[in-house]
Amino acid sequence: MNLETELARAFLEEHPREAARTLERMPAAERAEVVRAVPAEAGSALGEMTASSAAECLAMLGADEAAPALNRLAPDVAVTLLRRMGPEAAEQLITGMPASSRDPLRRALRYPEGTAGALMDPLVLAIPDDISVAEARVRLRREARGLLYYIYVVDGRGALAGVLDIPELMRARARDPISSVMHAPVEHVPAWTPAAAVSAHPGWRSFHALPVSDEADRFAGAIRYQTLRRLEHEAGARGAGAPAGVTVAALGELFHLGFAGLVEGVAGAASGASGAPASTASDELGPGEER
Repeated sequence: MNLETELARAFLEEHPREAARTLERMPAAERAEVVRAVPAEAGSALGEMTASSAAECLAMLGADEAAPALNRLAPDVAVTLLRRMGPEAAEQLITGMPASSRDPLRRALRYPEGTAGALMDPLVLAIPDDISVAEARVRLRREARGLLYYIYVVDGRGALAGVLDIPELMRARARDPISSVMHAPVEHVPAWTPAAAVSAHPGWRSFHALPVSDEADRFAGAIRYQTLRRLEHEAGARGAGAPAGVTVAALGELFHLGFAGLVEGVAGAASGASGAPASTASDELGPGEER
């Protein structure tokens, strides 16, 4: 790998928000070339882009090319981007992912946009109610990607049986059954609940995530409060144009402008172009997103 690509990789990894704005100014085909060159690192930047721009880029990739980028995204963000592509294109990309990620994403995509099922993270860790605290700790270390502050407990048929947080798990005696330290019952929302009702749910006064149940009352995932905030921000940006913080974002972008040019250089090199046009401070800024 050449020096230009290594520097672009570092820029995408360390400054994903600034990189996202650089990528959004590029044609979709050039964005796709960057993802092909450094897929995992570009995945972080895709999560900071507008959903339409990121989805357009992913739609140009093959399943194997998109998988590292999709795996880097938070599952609820990945679902949002896949939903923008349509069912056939989304299914094609999902086939390149490991089954542990692929199957929960497919379940989440069954729910229409604007419902709790569409907002949830389907990979949140759930543990059975018939194991010990010691075994729960082992699963916690093994399933770090699906970890929230809360640990959800399910019964033999997959229904939500209880919840506890990580500090409670660590303080509990190793030999105790998990059922003796969990809290029950648990507030949850059905997957078909409208997003507006989810936002107004009183559970947000006490928790920063709410579990979601499917049509058979089985645990399906959880909605993070930050997901609601991200959607509110996107809705506000669409209604009011450029967000108020765009000037501050521009200052940060100017600081990294020289490095951002490397991202465009990678796209040009990958596509065989003689040179990608350099960005300037007068370029139109892509909309900023806060997650």
